[in-house]
Amino acid sequence: MIKFIGTDLDGTLLNSYSQVPFENADAIRRAVDSGLIYAICSGRTLHSVNKFFKKDLKTEGYRVVLNGGVVVNPKGEQVVDRPIDHDIVDEILKRVEFNKFKVVIDGINYTYVYDPNKSWTTYFEGMSRHNIHANSIDDLRKKNEDPDFNIYKVCFSTSPKRLFELRKKLESLAALPVTISRSGSNYFEINAQDVTKLSALQRISEIESIPMADFMCFGDYGNDYDMVREVGYGVAMDNAIEKVKEVAWNITKTNNENGVGVMINRVLDGEFERNDNRSRLDI
Repeated sequence: MIKFIGTDLDGTLLNSYSQVPFENADAIRRAVDSGLIYAICSGRTLHSVNKFFKKDLKTEGYRVVLNGGVVVNPKGEQVVDRPIDHDIVDEILKRVEFNKFKVVIDGINYTYVYDPNKSWTTYFEGMSRHNIHANSIDDLRKKNEDPDFNIYKVCFSTSPKRLFELRKKLESLAALPVTISRSGSNYFEINAQDVTKLSALQRISEIESIPMADFMCFGDYGNDYDMVREVGYGVAMDNAIEKVKEVAWNITKTNNENGVGVMINRVLDGEFERNDNRSRLDI
């Protein structure tokens, strides 16, 4: 029985214009009103995710942010807090100091962006007052020395022609106690060891006393892979990468076709409770 629904944001709940379609928001509100627990599960900051709850969803839910580095419950209480150790962040930044990749460090609400090309955007959010410019890697390292600023993610991106070089550099970082995931074609994210969206959901499972077999979660990219694979009802968007589709229990319509809302409405109609054999059911 499905008791919990979690959705990724970009490429999943949001359409290509970074908007929550009415159909998705309405289905989520109906699900919460029916007694299901809901969560946004995103790599974004808490500030960014809160905006979608307040402006679009207008309902209660968990915030699983920064790829699971922070989890806030529907009452606004932080129940997971897993930053990267400052020494590990320093080591990462030392190793990439002269590579001239774009580097973003994420606090719970603010990001610091070093961009050799000086576009100053982050991958998902573009320009924002919550994006603070850094003029060098050394600026990021100085911020890391601030004991009052926890860093939950270190993100890297580059041009397609330098993608191979970036991937080789990340391979050299894999020996560190970190988790590396991919959230875009040329965008990679580093969290603390064993910090993932799945690990955050496992904590919610404990808090709510709901088995993971009763979780339905939606995703489209590499940082959603474990979540989609391990929950009872893992749903891939039709626009998802093949790796995610291969492990999904079901595939719904694309993010531009309100795929989240379509699937949730099927849940609310009782379709899967009547015929729950967990076989793959592509739309």
